[in-house]
Amino acid sequence: MDVSVHEKNLDGTLKELHRSSGGPWGGTLVNDNFIAWLSTMFGDDVIKKLKKDVLRDYFDLLREFETNKRKELSDSTETINFRVPVSLCDFHKESNSENIIKKIERMNMTNEVSFKRDMLRVFPNIVRSWFQYPIDKTIAHITGILAVPAMKDVNAILLVGGFAECKLVQEAVTKAAGSRTVVVPEDAGLAVLKGAVRLGHQPRLISSRCVKYTYGYLLRRAFDPSKHPLEDMFIDSYGVKRITNCFSKVVEIGASVEVGKDITTPFASILGKSGSKVPIFASTERDIEYTTDPSCTKIGELRVGKAPGETQRDNKAQVYFAFGDTELRASVKILKTGEVITSVFDCL
Repeated sequence: MDVSVHEKNLDGTLKELHRSSGGPWGGTLVNDNFIAWLSTMFGDDVIKKLKKDVLRDYFDLLREFETNKRKELSDSTETINFRVPVSLCDFHKESNSENIIKKIERMNMTNEVSFKRDMLRVFPNIVRSWFQYPIDKTIAHITGILAVPAMKDVNAILLVGGFAECKLVQEAVTKAAGSRTVVVPEDAGLAVLKGAVRLGHQPRLISSRCVKYTYGYLLRRAFDPSKHPLEDMFIDSYGVKRITNCFSKVVEIGASVEVGKDITTPFASILGKSGSKVPIFASTERDIEYTTDPSCTKIGELRVGKAPGETQRDNKAQVYFAFGDTELRASVKILKTGEVITSVFDCL
């Protein structure tokens, strides 16, 4: 489940106000709860055997559940029917001396669950329980975002994806939305796919985005004995004492950036005489000092090649970042020659 916030511009493009965020609380978790419940009825080993040996029947079971997930469940008192694959019943007989009807009686669930031939009938309160945790987590996340002062002007909530087609989800979001309008488009499950196709054809529909990570690059700063440990000091090709693995932040997590617009880094870099490369990093923290921080991950490096001169002045370079839809473009401009070297990094 992912939540993002956008503002529609006058030209029809979208400005992202809050970076996409969420957790594993969507329809897949409901499916997991359903399978976990079936495991208590038929046995975990039986469900695993069904998935391993007759995968088609396992997927048929999930497909039928997908249909039932979209039913009106909030006030219903009618049992929900699940057609059980014959293979599942056979596997249960092979590994259990107790038949499923006797097991239901032993579990004191005869008022809530019944089984006849290949049909499992389940009372709605059990089915609703499979949705409770995912819905609670989803609502808590949405209300947390809406409580941020910058989100005070949000006036509509658009529900898309397969989970959005569930009536229980729609009712819970509508209740939490207050005076805001809740929109569930027709074929909400296909809306994400349609949006992705349209964005592929019109990539500039999104004019600005909120970055998901703090991005920067490795910079070798001048050594300061009052701040840096002596063992981390080295002498560069110009004879200058420096400290390595310093993180030079370009943009921090949550910041709004215009798509395709260059962001100039705050410090100029000095290229090494024999050749140079600029390692690019992403971090889940806002403020970090070194690229060796546990939150920091190297996403690639920009190979610059041999420096054009012999002095630091000749080999001074400026680094630029630009964000696209799912990629980061990093460029180095050698100030003496004007040459620009560019690399693109996948930010998915």
